[in-house]
Amino acid sequence: MNEHDQIESSGKKIELGEKGEDIAANFLEDSGYHILKRNYRIGHSDIDILAQDKETLVFVEVRTKSREERGMPEDTLTAKKLKRMKNTAELYIAFNHYEGLARLDAVCIIIDESDRIKQLEHYVGVG
Repeated sequence: MNEHDQIESSGKKIELGEKGEDIAANFLEDSGYHILKRNYRIGHSDIDILAQDKETLVFVEVRTKSREERGMPEDTLTAKKLKRMKNTAELYIAFNHYEGLARLDAVCIIIDESDRIKQLEHYVGVG
């Protein structure tokens, strides 16, 4: 793979990730969640979606794959990624002096080449 192919591949991944986050945010809103923030950065980490589910603050990681990619989006939720999610959530809670209920969720999505949702799974309490 040459440098041009790497840049093009990186751009496609970012675009795919953004589409997945839009799909996840719409899904969560349709499920009664209130979206507070998207792509909230803390240091070198970010929170894809910060939402409110009744009395609970929810930190949502979105994992998106296209139909032609190998593996499932869930496969990318490694122990290292879950630990980073938890650390980022803890930083957010500390910086904002939040004292209520909180949890980590994941939304895993597979979309086809026409941007149609082939699979969407919402995992509550992943970490």
